[in-house]
Amino acid sequence: MLFAILLLAGVAITGCMQSPGESGSLSPGNSQGGLVPGPTVTLPPEQTVEIQINEKDPIYATIPVFFAGGKGQVAVKDIVVRVTRADGKVIEKHLEPLKGAELKFEGTKETDRIEAWVTLNTGSVYKVIDQLVPYRTRG
Repeated sequence: MLFAILLLAGVAITGCMQSPGESGSLSPGNSQGGLVPGPTVTLPPEQTVEIQINEKDPIYATIPVFFAGGKGQVAVKDIVVRVTRADGKVIEKHLEPLKGAELKFEGTKETDRIEAWVTLNTGSVYKVIDQLVPYRTRG
């Protein structure tokens, strides 16, 4: 089971390629919902940015999200991050495209789903993260 979760997380992180002429077709408004990760796309090479999803806090189950910058930082207009919790509650927040910006989400002590969409100044929207965030206890 753990292997399957890690495999899904790896696929979600690497994403799939998008041809240069296409804009991201997935946006926060048309997510499939639930706890099943969907496809992601890769930003164009000159517009790449890094969004870090760290492990849940083992005591409070909070999920930290950081903007780590990248080549395309100046081209980012908005970043929307959504957590779908195991209990069905959905939390959506905007992450500032400034290096070091941070969000914290209140997760559950089960596996939650996190998604992130990057909107560029061209208006193109790219779903760059869609992965499961498991809860791990200390030990």
